[in-house]
Amino acid sequence: MKAAVYHGPRDIRIEEVPTPVPGPNELLVAVKACGICGSDLHTYRYGLFEDLGRTIEGHEGRLMGHEFSGVVAEVGPGVTDIKVGDRLAGLGRGAYAEYVIVEVADRSFHPIQDHVSFEEAATFEPFGTSLHGVGLAAPQTGETVVILGAGIIGLGAIQAIRAQTSGVRVIVVDGTQTRLDMARQLGADETIDFTEGDAVEQVLALVGEQEIPRLGYRGGNVDVVLDCAGAPGSSQQGLQMLKQENGRLVLVALFEHDGPLDRNMIVRKHVQLLGSWGSTTEDLRLAIELMSSGKVDRRALVSHEFALGQADEAFAVQEKGQAIKVVVKP
Repeated sequence: MKAAVYHGPRDIRIEEVPTPVPGPNELLVAVKACGICGSDLHTYRYGLFEDLGRTIEGHEGRLMGHEFSGVVAEVGPGVTDIKVGDRLAGLGRGAYAEYVIVEVADRSFHPIQDHVSFEEAATFEPFGTSLHGVGLAAPQTGETVVILGAGIIGLGAIQAIRAQTSGVRVIVVDGTQTRLDMARQLGADETIDFTEGDAVEQVLALVGEQEIPRLGYRGGNVDVVLDCAGAPGSSQQGLQMLKQENGRLVLVALFEHDGPLDRNMIVRKHVQLLGSWGSTTEDLRLAIELMSSGKVDRRALVSHEFALGQADEAFAVQEKGQAIKVVVKP
């Protein structure tokens, strides 16, 4: 089969590799769409998280790609409830290829209905990540949430909030107009372009400012900040935006570079600092449910589509930061 094989940072080659054979309790899935994840970009740029890729027996390099959709092409021994031709959204390793192995387990795949496109279904895993972060933040009616970063995770956070809670004010910060436009389309109340001025100052101008001279800290009236940007200074900016008592700062992004974070400010403002890694099985089931019911439309977030042979170009486009979600279609 043809595959986009990762050989090192910025080195992706289209090669012939052995088609995998499903073992007991496994499926062979013909990949229809595979999204480029932020973690894939970290690997592409710097060689981080290479262990997320699948090794290839007798072959150099690794197969990346873990958020995908496709059709069951073959079932392994002992598989009884799934048949060839079934459509699914999957989690696994090595989906930048014509075929991928999927384990039959609660978390590894979810059936998708015929009206859900393969491109949309390939975004269910990042939507699960958005749902998990929002679930930890637990925004309530009347609260203000600032989302830093309007990529696929940040935009999914807007969808998660709007699908599950009413009366929450959502402010989104990004530096790309197309992403900010999409944020508005999905239900953001206000958007801020950080290229037009300091993001903290712009947020404080919207929400009002608190100042406690004895602490020497300024702050806004923001209840929740979701850091979906992962920039070196984004978490510190979010910390400054939070209210003086019991604000929640949820780190959803992965960070390529460390940055400042004032721990004394966390202590003295009584901030709840939460890390949000990936998603649970229940988050993924909810993602599929919301997409299948039509409560959430993910198709609009797929901004670019490339054939497998254009995988290197696809990564280059996703890296520029203008795209929302780039999908590779074997």
